Amino acid sequence: MTIPVFLRTATLALGLLVGACAPTVQQHGQRIDPEAVSRIRPGVTSKEEVLRLMGSPSATATFDDRRWYYVTQTVEKRSFYQKQVTDQRVLIVVFDDRGIVEQVKERGLEQARAVEPVDDRTPTMGNELSLIEQLIGNIGRFSRSRENTRP
Repeated sequence: MTIPVFLRTATLALGLLVGACAPTVQQHGQRIDPEAVSRIRPGVTSKEEVLRLMGSPSATATFDDRRWYYVTQTVEKRSFYQKQVTDQRVLIVVFDDRGIVEQVKERGLEQARAVEPVDDRTPTMGNELSLIEQLIGNIGRFSRSRENTRP
C-alpha cells in the first residue's frame, strides 16, 4: 500500500517543525578543567603556574590585580530573542603580595545577581538655548590672534 503524497509531505513538515523548536546550547567563556583546578594549591602555586594550568583569566579585579576570574556560561537559545543562562561557573583565584595563590573559590549560577540597567536620562546642568540664542551668543567671541596670522 502506498502512502499518499500529502501525508508524506505533512509528516516531513511536522518533523522539521518539531526539530526547529529544539534549543541550541552554547558554551561561552573559559572551559574550567576540574583536573587543572585540583592542581592549584594555596600557599604553593604561583601566578605563572596558574597561567600555565588555566590560561589567561577572563577578567581581573578592577583596582587590584591579585584576583583572577575564570568565567564559563552555558546558554540555551530557543528563538532569536529567547536566551536563558542555564549554568554559570566562576572560578576566583586570589593571590597574595608575593604572587602565590592565597585562596581558590568557585561560584555558581545560584550566587549570580541580575543587573537591570536604568532607562532614565542623566540630567545636565546649564541652560537650554535655542539655535538663535547660540548663534547670537557667539558673536564677538572669535577673533584673530597675532599667533595665527601669517605675514
